[in-house]
Amino acid sequence: MKLRLAALTLCLCLLFSLVPTVSATESAQAAEDMTQTTVFSGIGFDSTKFLHDGNTKTYKRSAGNAKVTLENEKGIGALYLLFDLEYGEYTITDNATGCTITAGSRGYLHEYVDLTALNQPTSVTITFDNGPVRLSEIFVFSPGQTPDFVQRWDAPLDGKADMVLFCSHGDDDHLFFAGLLPLYAVEKDCAVQVVYLTDHRNNTKERTHEMLNGLWAVGIRAYPVFGGFNDFRIDSLEGTYKEYADQGVTQDDLLEFVTEQIRRFKPQVAVGHDLKGEYGHGMHMVYADLLTKAVEISNDPEKFPEQAKRYGLWDVPKTYLHLYEENQITIDYDQPLDSLNGMTAFEVSQKLGYPCHKSQQYTWFTGWINGKKTPITKASQIETHNPCQFGLYRSTVGEDVAKNDFMENLLTYQELERLEQERLEQERLEQERLEQERLEQERLEQERLEQERLEQERLEQERIEKENLQKKEQLKEQDESSQNALTAGIVMLIALIILLIIVVVTLVKRLRKRPKK
Repeated sequence: MKLRLAALTLCLCLLFSLVPTVSATESAQAAEDMTQTTVFSGIGFDSTKFLHDGNTKTYKRSAGNAKVTLENEKGIGALYLLFDLEYGEYTITDNATGCTITAGSRGYLHEYVDLTALNQPTSVTITFDNGPVRLSEIFVFSPGQTPDFVQRWDAPLDGKADMVLFCSHGDDDHLFFAGLLPLYAVEKDCAVQVVYLTDHRNNTKERTHEMLNGLWAVGIRAYPVFGGFNDFRIDSLEGTYKEYADQGVTQDDLLEFVTEQIRRFKPQVAVGHDLKGEYGHGMHMVYADLLTKAVEISNDPEKFPEQAKRYGLWDVPKTYLHLYEENQITIDYDQPLDSLNGMTAFEVSQKLGYPCHKSQQYTWFTGWINGKKTPITKASQIETHNPCQFGLYRSTVGEDVAKNDFMENLLTYQELERLEQERLEQERLEQERLEQERLEQERLEQERLEQERLEQERLEQERIEKENLQKKEQLKEQDESSQNALTAGIVMLIALIILLIIVVVTLVKRLRKRPKK
């Protein structure tokens, strides 16, 4: 029986050894886009067809609170909602079980919602209880890995941004900073935050969607900040400030916004526009000018004190401006990178990021970045407003030496955290070592004390044994003395007896010899 069991076990081991190991990535199934096979219905809209027409330009504002019900017999694993205007919290209910989850707490314009907690429901109702909602699209997926176009945004990088790009408009980040985002966010694995001055909504809401799409396409995963300042063009610094003032926005309002972003994100590196506005755009000039002012006051508790209490102070280690003429550096965006699937950082911005800005493809920027007569394939080919050229405007960590890296003389927050963890681990190990030494010393001291105790016990035992031996010898001597005395007494007694006998015998003999009368 034992031999049969052993043989069976061996066979099973051999069988399992032949089964190939499947990685977690390989085993993850792709989610099916079930949007077109899902039944949409709702309250608050005259129709729900606009929610699944694949066009973000078609949107509707609900009449009061709204509900949207989605039904698919295959089971729903996730939703992807595109809002026309940020909303806030809403609930999703499994209509079969009544179980509900809350979503939208971060107020993202594009929001992925994982419905794993509802266990693959076949019918859900999305309830918008906080007033009218402006919706554009809802995508429905089965459980599994959603397609790449689904944006699963991480929270903004509060207090831990390695780099903040202060970018005036949507598409500037893929034009005048072309290559920066994919190089640093993907290849160099830096924590990169983008802060736009405008969201363009005074002109069109479509560009805000394009901004998110463009960032996602080049590898940015931290949700951006959209400044709520109007978009317009005046080709001078003073004229742009004046226009904002005419709109009721003071220079202090603008400076407070930029200072807040510095204090909020605490960047190691801040990157901004050309002080001359690249091609002369006043909003570029204003944003660059504001950045130079903000980095000087962000560590001053007297400047915007309420904001300072909320976020704390921050002195930006390094600030770079595009095309700044002093302390110039050149960033290489033209090396093919494995992390970018063999593309260069410039190509990612040129071919993946900028095309997301569909509303801007008719502009001169398209010819500028792609080339008109001769195709541009490298960032270094661009002669005017070259995206590779920057100058170190301000530094608290010294000047650049290599002059080819924004992060020169700096460590990322991730690296600092790793070093801090190593330091804490070294401290822990040192404490353990000291504790072991202390315990070892205590053990040795205990052993010493135990040896002393045992030695004292041995000496005491020897003393007692010696005393006992002495007592025994004394008793023996006393016994011998007593015995000798007794023997001597007996001898003397015998001698006396013999003497007495002799005396008696002698007397008897004498008496016998005396004549009788």
